[in-house]
Amino acid sequence: MLDNTKKKIAVLVIDMLNEYLDSKGKIYCKDCRAIIPNVKKLIKYAREKGFKVIYVNTSHINAKEPEIEKWGMHAMCGTWGAKVIPELKPMKNDLVVTKKTYDGFYDTKLESTLRKLNILTVAVSGIHTHVCVLLTALGAFYRGFKVIALEDCMTTGYKPNHENRLRFFKTHVGELLKLDDFSKRYEKIDG
Repeated sequence: MLDNTKKKIAVLVIDMLNEYLDSKGKIYCKDCRAIIPNVKKLIKYAREKGFKVIYVNTSHINAKEPEIEKWGMHAMCGTWGAKVIPELKPMKNDLVVTKKTYDGFYDTKLESTLRKLNILTVAVSGIHTHVCVLLTALGAFYRGFKVIALEDCMTTGYKPNHENRLRFFKTHVGELLKLDDFSKRYEKIDG
């Protein structure tokens, strides 16, 4: 049973992009950098265990998109801002799914990718807890995936939003775990 478990889990790394996490980014969130070490540990752990690592990245294509109208031009497709920060750079076996909205499932290939890989559980990480991470987690929940929200692998610049949404993850979406608890749960799985 444990052998097969690793093939059923995907770690979603949401919007860990230059635009948000580099001081030269257009929508820089200095406080959000605090989770980078934990997300790095999560990705390393996932790769060692054979879990699929999927980056879910904002990548806008035109000025008429609702997020562009709300927040201005940012994370445009093919630009430096839409690339994952160097510390968390995707590797050869990782996947990247691009999105144009807060929800990583809306009008993307995320669901079909997860289904093709026979994924049953997604562990969510990234920024921002109250928007992109939450809406992507809800998208997974609504599509029948088990959702594990990794409390110390997600954040936002406004802490009250973060704290309120953590409770929502736990009561309405799935499990809320810290990285260490997630790691301990699957420690018997060989990578």
